[in-house]
Amino acid sequence: MAAPKAAPKAESGALSSQLALSLVGKVVTATLSNGETVAGELQAYDPASNSLALSLPTEAGTSAKHISVLRGAHVRSLAAVEGASVPPRVDGEEALVTTVEAVKKRETKALAKAAEDCRNVNAAVTNQAQNIYNALRKTMPCEWKGNDIVVMELVTIRGPNYMPEGCEGSDEVSLSRVRKVLEGERRKLIAAGDLLA
Repeated sequence: MAAPKAAPKAESGALSSQLALSLVGKVVTATLSNGETVAGELQAYDPASNSLALSLPTEAGTSAKHISVLRGAHVRSLAAVEGASVPPRVDGEEALVTTVEAVKKRETKALAKAAEDCRNVNAAVTNQAQNIYNALRKTMPCEWKGNDIVVMELVTIRGPNYMPEGCEGSDEVSLSRVRKVLEGERRKLIAAGDLLA
């Protein structure tokens, strides 16, 4: 069986954005400015940075791959390999395909989370107090009110000690639950060395 032939390629010395974009998702060979040739699946091309992302096999006969990012300025030629097909994906392996809209959604979500995380940091309290707050916040909605922690809008944990006996609230069920969770979280933080006994 004959080896696959290379399709026509660009030899201009400068990588053509149009060519690179047209080859995304195909098996390609890239000849670099140092004479080295690499072959793999072209996963992405970024015109802004003039960079290519190639998926290269790590071992023959396995589905393991690594991604190599190449600067377009160092690519002398790029060509699709005729007759070569992208290997089928293994069950559970997702395609490395995304859209600008999906990236913008992830960015918006990440920025919202970062803003939420910032709102939950109180620069006026000690690291130990912040550790207590962070531990409680994992299981119950909390917010800072000055140096006090307000849990579920029903129970206030008075600072600066944040002890179970410093909890106040009119709902006995919620008060009991917050005290119990606070005791448990304090024990965990003491055991981890994140809180002094």
